[in-house]
Amino acid sequence: MAQPILLLNETLGKEFRPYRGNKKLTVAAGWSPWWLSPSADDAPRWQNRQPVYDSFRLDERLVQQLSTPFGTHTAGLRQQIPAAEGNEYEFVAEGQAWSSESNEPASQLEASDVNLQIGIDPTGGLDPTSPLIIWSESLQPLSQWETLRLTVTAESTIITLFLKSAPNLPKRQQSVFWRNVRLRPIGRYKRSVNIIGTGDTHIVLEPERPQPSDSVTVTISSNREHQFTDLFVQRPSGQTADFIFHGKSQDADRFAWRYEFKADGDGLYDIRFIGDEGARLLALRLLQVSYETQIVPSDEGRLKYQRVYVLLPPTADKKWLVAAAKGGFNGRYTIGFSADDAGIGNIPRRHVLAINPHHWPDVLTDAWFQQHYPGVAFTAVVANTPEDLEAWLKTWEGDQ
Repeated sequence: MAQPILLLNETLGKEFRPYRGNKKLTVAAGWSPWWLSPSADDAPRWQNRQPVYDSFRLDERLVQQLSTPFGTHTAGLRQQIPAAEGNEYEFVAEGQAWSSESNEPASQLEASDVNLQIGIDPTGGLDPTSPLIIWSESLQPLSQWETLRLTVTAESTIITLFLKSAPNLPKRQQSVFWRNVRLRPIGRYKRSVNIIGTGDTHIVLEPERPQPSDSVTVTISSNREHQFTDLFVQRPSGQTADFIFHGKSQDADRFAWRYEFKADGDGLYDIRFIGDEGARLLALRLLQVSYETQIVPSDEGRLKYQRVYVLLPPTADKKWLVAAAKGGFNGRYTIGFSADDAGIGNIPRRHVLAINPHHWPDVLTDAWFQQHYPGVAFTAVVANTPEDLEAWLKTWEGDQ
């Protein structure tokens, strides 16, 4: 069974697409271009020009090219990647440059240093000038492929990979080529099951626990009107899944995108809401699809207990989870993120403590639980901070 992917388009030689419709910025799908403008208004015209991005056939295969003939640039490519805080990653890429006063391919006549680097922003930022980016040493791979390597520890659920070149001098022939980019986790590896992006961008799935052959509705909710968006679904087989787009809507200050795909096999599905052909990771969910197995209990007496379920909203991060665990420790409360898990079960006494129910795409109410899971006791809890939630749970006396 294929493992969920991290990096899109590792070869940098698959399908090439005009970035946001600009044919002078034709980049490998999954990547976006970046470049720096001259730092001063009176800078020479040849300095820090915007490169032309295109595909190029080199060594009998297509690779990514960016070029600034008779000029210099500080530019490259970038892609945001799902990560887990504390994971260590090895980033590898192959680069080559042609720098010459001759038009002959791969000539090195009066070549300039080209300063190829790879970098990672461990916090997931997109600014190529950020001081948080960790860069590799500069290489000068003139007319030959060389491998750049870098190892970084993630500090967030998203990290950003950068490819960079910065020639020192303008040359008649000034081209940089990239291929074979890889990202490998080091040591024991874990993944983030649910990544919430900027603008409270999160993914809601219905049903939350599908079986093979079920249709899955994917709703994206955000308080930002993201542009150039799409959905990416990887099946357990490693193949991408087709989907139907049901449109975009706006309700007050929130935006929503709806999609639908068919879960045609069991296993782990990688679902991403992406921007710029995958270069920006806006939100992610991992979905386990499996056949439901029901076990008939041998002793009904074991079901005669009460359950208090602390239901966290999809916007809650690790701090909220830790606060719920600390606050509910004495009561041994169940903690989770699924409204269906909170309500389901042949248990006489079920109590759902819905934390910040207004943070769900559709506000959770007592009426919703009575419709789908009759008999559930429902309490809405509004907490402004994780510390407030922890303190409230410790003093709550219901169902004690």
